[in-house]
Amino acid sequence: MSSLDRGSVFLQSKQRENAPERIGKMERQREFEIVQHTRMNLLEIFLVEMTSRGPHGHDDLEIGLILEGSLTLFIDQERHDLRTGDLYVINRNQVHSFLNTRGRNRILAFQIHPDLYRRIDPRLAFLYLENNIIRSGALYQHLRETLLACAKVYFSPSDFRELKCFSLLFDALYQILTTAHCSFASGKASAAARNNTHRLNRITDYVAEHFSDPLSLQDIAAQEHVTPCHLSHFMKNMIGISLQEYLNQIRFEHALRLMDTMDLTLLDICLETGFSSTRYLNRVFQKNLGCSAKEYRQAKEKPRLTGTALPTDNIQRRSSYEQSALLLKKYLTAVS
Repeated sequence: MSSLDRGSVFLQSKQRENAPERIGKMERQREFEIVQHTRMNLLEIFLVEMTSRGPHGHDDLEIGLILEGSLTLFIDQERHDLRTGDLYVINRNQVHSFLNTRGRNRILAFQIHPDLYRRIDPRLAFLYLENNIIRSGALYQHLRETLLACAKVYFSPSDFRELKCFSLLFDALYQILTTAHCSFASGKASAAARNNTHRLNRITDYVAEHFSDPLSLQDIAAQEHVTPCHLSHFMKNMIGISLQEYLNQIRFEHALRLMDTMDLTLLDICLETGFSSTRYLNRVFQKNLGCSAKEYRQAKEKPRLTGTALPTDNIQRRSSYEQSALLLKKYLTAVS
């Protein structure tokens, strides 16, 4: 059975017990988010600092306001560079990812379960906003004020807070419906999008858990009950890169982290990350950073990524309910 990345045979024969125990391997969340609406039924609001979030999707409508810093958001393979104050809207089951390489940021995020609004009008379950980024104009001002007011209620102990939050969200949705460029997907198209998102997330979950092992296109295709050719086309259509490229990116990001934090030989890094040879490792470093792995390690000033590689990792710091309440209060005081 052919491996996705072909490399040196001697590395495969080297006993893995000679390498260090699994070191610093990131615990990756499963990429399909089943949002847990705990504080309020059908609605989750939280503050999060985002470094990287690989391609994923969820059934919830997501709205975000950049409170601080900057961020790159990829939606359906389109890149959006966001800055403080920008609003973004991600449609249900729309594949998206986040990347931040320019310092600290903070996002006020809203994840809204479709049951909240499709009971009002079943068509809303198929709502599709054409323009994901909102930066200016009357709609922007209204949405920003309404969402901040909603978040303030969400993080405040008060009577009828659910009713107040939901009324503000319905107002925001009404403004989007009547002002923005919207459409309604067909039931068939919506179901297809959901199935595709589920498949993508199953694949990325599996790769995230097994990237350090030999992986074959045939194995993953068999799990999805499709041909290898079909799987290759599917990944290219969904995230714009092949499965092999996606796997290489995950391995590269983990190798980069090990080089920055651990004193390991390049051989051990290959064993930890699934690269079949140091030659292959160097090739991927050269593509992403313009230098070999050894040159990167020796450099006093570390080179930055040269391309626009799709983020694959999941590095984020989500504030607790209590922390979010405090941070939001400070933000509202500062901007008032």
